Amino acid sequence: MTSFILIITAIESGFGFLLTSTILYLVLSRGRKAYHYLFAAFLLICVIWDLGTFLIMIRNEHTKELDVIGRIAILPCTFIPPLIFHFANLYTGRPIKWAIALVWGFTGAAWVPILAGVFYRIEGIYTYEWGNIFRVVPSVLDPMVYIFWFGINLSACWLLFKSLKRATSSLERRHHLYIISGFLAVTFAVVKALVTMGINISFLLPLGMFLSDIFVSIIGLAIIKDRLFDITVIIKKGTLYSILAGLLAFIYSFSEHVLITYFGKLIEGYSEVAHLLSIAVGIAVLMPVKQRLERGIEKYFTVRKVEF
Repeated sequence: MTSFILIITAIESGFGFLLTSTILYLVLSRGRKAYHYLFAAFLLICVIWDLGTFLIMIRNEHTKELDVIGRIAILPCTFIPPLIFHFANLYTGRPIKWAIALVWGFTGAAWVPILAGVFYRIEGIYTYEWGNIFRVVPSVLDPMVYIFWFGINLSACWLLFKSLKRATSSLERRHHLYIISGFLAVTFAVVKALVTMGINISFLLPLGMFLSDIFVSIIGLAIIKDRLFDITVIIKKGTLYSILAGLLAFIYSFSEHVLITYFGKLIEGYSEVAHLLSIAVGIAVLMPVKQRLERGIEKYFTVRKVEF
């Protein structure tokens, strides 16, 4: 029987995969600056991790697959600290070039023992009472992973916090707060990896995935509420067509109900006539409504639009 830990983690990772993929598409479609692409690369790694976790949960009894999925899911995460740090430097507009080069240099150097198979090696599985998980072979260098992870990620948050104090508008300050809080959630989401190192504390896995979902939910909220990454056009079109779809469904159902109720005997045996008439009524009503909605939504977003 599938455990509660596997079920809840599968739900969290599946939700995270869908939401992060959506935000990744939005950032790539609207991004024009270097830090947009750094953020997109970071999101792509989150997408891979979420999908990998989801596959591990639903394929949990197929133990021969878990270490392969684990390698694909976890190894790209080594690039998260330099991506976050590089993004923070560019976003604040005051990049510390030597620090960026140093962080990327440490990351590149870490891949030498990884490729040699003496560090961060994934082999076999751990079997717990709640399920199976791929096994990261213990190494004397393991503490360095967490020192590097927390040190670099928190340094990026510190850079953003210093930039926050220089912000000249409330919207700019909110953008900084969204990103800082999101990065903090991702930083502490690393607790989920402890189960891959033989620490059998079952709630750490869903807790880590929950923190990952918190991060992507914060970014999603920032996009919708405060136009983070300037995704105004996409939201605008989505708002218009969502309203139109709802109105069309209501008008179609209402007009068909009226036709069948009051003219049922006349159109008995010709149900397709009722459908066609209902569609015609819906189109006739929506054409002038669409134009008014477009003008109203355009006016709303024009007033509130702020370039990211």
